[in-house]
Amino acid sequence: MSKGIPEKQIIFNKYKLQKLVYKSVYSYVYRGINIKTKEFVSIKIENRKSIYNLLESEAYYLFYLKGFGIPNIISYGKNGKFNILIEEFLGPSLNDILKISKIKKKFPIKDTCMIALQTLDRLEYIHSKNIIHQDIKPQNFLIGRKDPKVIYLIDF
Repeated sequence: MSKGIPEKQIIFNKYKLQKLVYKSVYSYVYRGINIKTKEFVSIKIENRKSIYNLLESEAYYLFYLKGFGIPNIISYGKNGKFNILIEEFLGPSLNDILKISKIKKKFPIKDTCMIALQTLDRLEYIHSKNIIHQDIKPQNFLIGRKDPKVIYLIDF
């Protein structure tokens, strides 16, 4: 991260930053690794001095929603001048999959139906908890790594 968290730093004495996966206006998302178990994790970092501190509320929503198709929150805390959220590491987004399928020029109807049903299930679930996502797009639906048949909704 350009302002204070260098690549390869250890977070919470347990997680090592490996690769920048995504950069937004508000935060950075890294693939990291648990140095004890060697499991991959997603590490989301934001500067606490930013105008918007969104990670604390995101951690709250993930904890509150905890369930099928919602990423597991592993840890949340502050590290120096940063808020840090550790989540399970997921696979590619629907946007990535659509780009690949355009290259291959085919996408099975069965997969399209499965994706549609699961995305609607995720939205129905969060709405049943009185939460509106406000950023529905293919980049915010990810495929599970442990079970690639499960679609996850991210970025609360």
